[in-house]
Amino acid sequence: MKRYIYIAILFITATLLTTGCSRHKAEPKIDANVTKEVNETVAKIDPFDWTQNDEIIKCVPATKIVVVKSKRVLVLLDEKGNILSKHRVSLGKNPKGAKIEKGDYRTPEGTYKIIDKREDKKYYKELLIDYPNEHDIEEAKKLGVNPGGGITIHAQVPRFWDGNGDDYTLSHDWTEGCVAMTNKGMDNVWKLVKLGTVVEIRE
Repeated sequence: MKRYIYIAILFITATLLTTGCSRHKAEPKIDANVTKEVNETVAKIDPFDWTQNDEIIKCVPATKIVVVKSKRVLVLLDEKGNILSKHRVSLGKNPKGAKIEKGDYRTPEGTYKIIDKREDKKYYKELLIDYPNEHDIEEAKKLGVNPGGGITIHAQVPRFWDGNGDDYTLSHDWTEGCVAMTNKGMDNVWKLVKLGTVVEIRE
């Protein structure tokens, strides 16, 4: 039975990895008992582990972006909470804790939304979020500091636009507080995300 489960998992994984906006695979025919055990196994997997990277799993509009800082992952979800794609990311150079003030190199934590989509000569493409929100402004005011702004989800600097530097840039945190991903990943996110999409950034 373990052998059948292993084969089934490999088959399903291969199907997900090759599925895109223009390609649809037929559902594999698997014994009902095997399917049940596979589903139980998959249900135990943390959905925010990036076992799959940058490929579109399901091509429908995203209603939510979730960034889990501790796992260095960005996940797109549809209105029913289904995962559309997963992406490895880098964070600000000072990754632990929520952003408090301008220049602290921290990535914010909280709930935001996309307020602009723009191509960029420095970072290829980027999605601007509405940081600071009211909570961020209030907290900064209590501390007498400037909360900063201009936080985006962006791609790579020009010298890495060919993708050859992806492993290097994703192996450490290097931004000034933004969330960085690969250009390929950004292209896929760009297709599924529109202005107003909710962005939840968690520790």
